[in-house]
Amino acid sequence: MIHVSEVKFWAVEEAIESPPDPPSKFEGRDCVVGFISVEEGDAPDLARQAALEIAEHARRSGVKCAVVYPFAHLSPSLAPPEQAAAILRRVEDELKAMGFSTARAPFGWYKGFTITCPGHPACELSRTITAPRGPWFIADGKLLSPKEAIDSGLMPRELEPGNPWDNEAIGTMEKLGVTSDGLTRLGEVMMESLASWAAERLGGEPRTSGGGPSELYGVSGLASILRSCLDAARYLEEGSVRLRSPVPGGDVVVKAGDVGEEELVKALSEVSGTMAKGLTWLDASSDRGFSVNYDVQYSVRLGVYMSRSKGAAAVAAHGSVRGNQFTCLGPLRLIASSAVDAGLREAEAGSTPSLPFWMAPLQAAVVPVKEQQTQYAEELLSELQAAGARAYLDPASKSLGARIRSAGKAWVPIIAVVGEKEASSRTVSVRRRWRQGEQEVVPFDSLINEVQQLVAQSPGRRFRAPE
Repeated sequence: MIHVSEVKFWAVEEAIESPPDPPSKFEGRDCVVGFISVEEGDAPDLARQAALEIAEHARRSGVKCAVVYPFAHLSPSLAPPEQAAAILRRVEDELKAMGFSTARAPFGWYKGFTITCPGHPACELSRTITAPRGPWFIADGKLLSPKEAIDSGLMPRELEPGNPWDNEAIGTMEKLGVTSDGLTRLGEVMMESLASWAAERLGGEPRTSGGGPSELYGVSGLASILRSCLDAARYLEEGSVRLRSPVPGGDVVVKAGDVGEEELVKALSEVSGTMAKGLTWLDASSDRGFSVNYDVQYSVRLGVYMSRSKGAAAVAAHGSVRGNQFTCLGPLRLIASSAVDAGLREAEAGSTPSLPFWMAPLQAAVVPVKEQQTQYAEELLSELQAAGARAYLDPASKSLGARIRSAGKAWVPIIAVVGEKEASSRTVSVRRRWRQGEQEVVPFDSLINEVQQLVAQSPGRRFRAPE
């Protein structure tokens, strides 16, 4: 921006094919000239901020004339001509509305110009104007901060910053290998099981890429998850991609094509029916609802689980960006944590909390009553692992009750107890976590067949038991 004592410009010849403005010329005295370059991704709303900057410089210089001059040489990343011209026209309109006498040099023309600068210290100023990154909430065309939207009841209060899990949920997740610091081997297996499930439900093995969300919780986490899904989907014409997150377990899987809300709920019900049925769906778009600064138009529905401790975790999204339909599952870590929290909600209602067999990091515990049954227990363990189960043997170094409780606290789906009677009759005393309060003695081969069927019905790849 330059305060000039004299300014003159005139159109010489077309610089682009079919320029959006007609040729024109202008001569003026005592003006502020704004040399403006409109960049790719600049939103029309930036026009008012640019006009305010020009107006402030004119006020300090004591002038009432403002000239808008397109100047492409200020940037290597220019907006399309029609978009740039529209923003420049809007800058001029804003200045007119503020009471300035205005002129605007024609866009898309080579121009001749002369200016005379009076040379005082504040003659020349430069400004880079960018939109705030948000996030925000758009209601009736107005931008509200997330706090204003929450206080007005437009966004759930559960989205306020903070970890959405209580100590009981955190403790259970740690036993399953998902810790505040990262993932143990158990946690890695559970995330890979979820990734395989997501890939299968979204139709194929995804390629792997970076770009997963850097935050997971609160409004900033919701914004980070939304941006990751948008970034992957905007150029995704077919197939799917798994976006690796810097947060351990925070990966998301994005598929080209919108499977719809009903199918997403159906898929998530395979992880936890309580979690899936209780989702809250939030609108997020360029012009209404929850919104982040993004350079192309998008319209998305975000599936959010509300935890027992009144927090929120995003677990799915679907919609469109840049005209591309897409579906997003994850972050995987939040799906797992939401399933655990939903299980604890079921426990509060009197049911035994559980994970689906395919998702549990450890699927079967083999528990010999005494050391004398170790050989039979090892045979059972070997057959379970050969059937594809992630099974382990808990030796008779502690009391039977302590070992059964340990498996229960880790939500192991099948606990196979073998004592003297079972070893002599080649049977197994089985507790299945999904059958609350039941204990059944079954033949050795019957349990192996049952586990083979469970493994065959499991989505995705099989995994070896963690050592």
